[in-house]
Amino acid sequence: MTVRRAYLVSSPAVWSPLGSRRRFMAQFGLLLLSFAALGLGLGGCSETKVVCPTGYHAEGTFCYADTGVLPTDTQVAADSGVTDSGPLDTAGIDTGLLDTGVSDTGAGDADKSDSGKPDSGKLDAGPTDTGVDSGPKDAGPPKSPVGAACQDDLDCFSGLSCFSYPKGYCTILNCGAGTTCPGSSVCWGKDAKANLCNADCTDDSDCRVADGYGCKRLSSKFGALDANLCLPGGAAKHGALCTGPLDCEGSDTCLTDMTGGYCARIGCSLSDACPANTACVLRDGKPTCLKTCTSDSLCQVTGNFPRTCVERSDLGKKLVKVCLDSNKAAAIGAECGADLDCDSGKCITVAKGACKTGDTPCLADSQCGADGPCVLDPTKEKGVCGQPCANDKGCPLASVCVPGADSPLSGACQATCQGPGDSASCKIPGTECVFGQPIAPPNSSALAGHACSPRPKGAPGAQCKTAAECDSNDCITNANATAGYCSAKCGSGKPACPFGTKCISAGLSFCERMCSSAVDCPPQMACGKSAQAGVKTCQLP
Repeated sequence: MTVRRAYLVSSPAVWSPLGSRRRFMAQFGLLLLSFAALGLGLGGCSETKVVCPTGYHAEGTFCYADTGVLPTDTQVAADSGVTDSGPLDTAGIDTGLLDTGVSDTGAGDADKSDSGKPDSGKLDAGPTDTGVDSGPKDAGPPKSPVGAACQDDLDCFSGLSCFSYPKGYCTILNCGAGTTCPGSSVCWGKDAKANLCNADCTDDSDCRVADGYGCKRLSSKFGALDANLCLPGGAAKHGALCTGPLDCEGSDTCLTDMTGGYCARIGCSLSDACPANTACVLRDGKPTCLKTCTSDSLCQVTGNFPRTCVERSDLGKKLVKVCLDSNKAAAIGAECGADLDCDSGKCITVAKGACKTGDTPCLADSQCGADGPCVLDPTKEKGVCGQPCANDKGCPLASVCVPGADSPLSGACQATCQGPGDSASCKIPGTECVFGQPIAPPNSSALAGHACSPRPKGAPGAQCKTAAECDSNDCITNANATAGYCSAKCGSGKPACPFGTKCISAGLSFCERMCSSAVDCPPQMACGKSAQAGVKTCQLP
């Protein structure tokens, strides 16, 4: 190992460059520049020359032995051993730039640096967390509408109370007398002191069946109102005694017109089947689910209340036996499906379908006119209780003999009515209260009067505005042609005028619409004397 020694020489000497060691001189020159930058002069303002003894060379103000190896500068980093490939200047001195002290900006290894955008320096504009929940206040459990279960008033919508029906019932107490029930709910109670707003319904699925509620179909005939309401069921089963709807189980109501009351469901059809052990039978013109039986003993109830097992026909015209309070069936004019439904033993079919437009009951296309054709449909079959009658066979009380289309001397007994619009008497679709001349009963005369009768479209007496609406192409209208009625030629060899019209001869004979007053006529037409004495017909004013 060679040890290099330096000797400080204070006397002037001659400086000699060491061109063969360019790297060393470049580093040394860099050190000198650093000194210069710090304002440190070397030897004052004049140049200092160093002369070294033989075998030594000058480096700055020091002399070093000529060993063939560059002296080690303790102030300069050791040579890395890599030959400097930088170009030489013309003096053979290294022209490489001095290290400026700036960090290396060259690309690093192949790993890409973070390419994310620098932080903008903006403060987070979000609100400072105060530790307080700023969300809406918890409204508590959801509130319930009319008919819903409840434990107290707080479970119901504002303004509703929790009534003591099974498992609670949200409602408005003491409704009526100016209190309107919310939504589609209906005010009803088992008596006038207990009126409640009750949820309406279509069938049991709308009600709380699991809690014992059913969709009870009430009827004004039985002391209630015509409505379907979700109400709690009682313990009385089908056919049992009752005093009101709440006594009967499920969807049954109480038929209070039967002695002792009778639990049954009002409303059924071929597509709306009755519960087990009941059958859908027309009673007073209403389809009703009645208890089935095979003998009178199965119909008996506690107390001295008559019950009989009677034969009827269901809506499918199948014979069934049901429990009733008597063998009495429906009166003349009531809706029926079969002869057994009528006291008279005669159910007159008035419709086997409905007109394509307007859904008017019909038997044939001719009854529909422009609304036709008549689309036959078993679910829309309609009948009316009557009985054959003629000039030698009269009709029961509250009915008259209405002539048929085939003969003026025979027809069917039809219920009497009060005048146009009397739907309470004329319950059968396709019939209306018509003023006409019935067939006289035996040994007496018949006065003209109102009776429920079919009045087919296009037939004489039916409403029209134009001749095209009439089978006969003959429409008698008011002065403005806004309303009128169909007419037809009559007389020898012609069809008889139907009930509600009269064959009037005034040169030519036509079926004119009979009337007792203007209410029996189309709007803006008068009820006046006709060419036949004692007969009034609808005419121009």
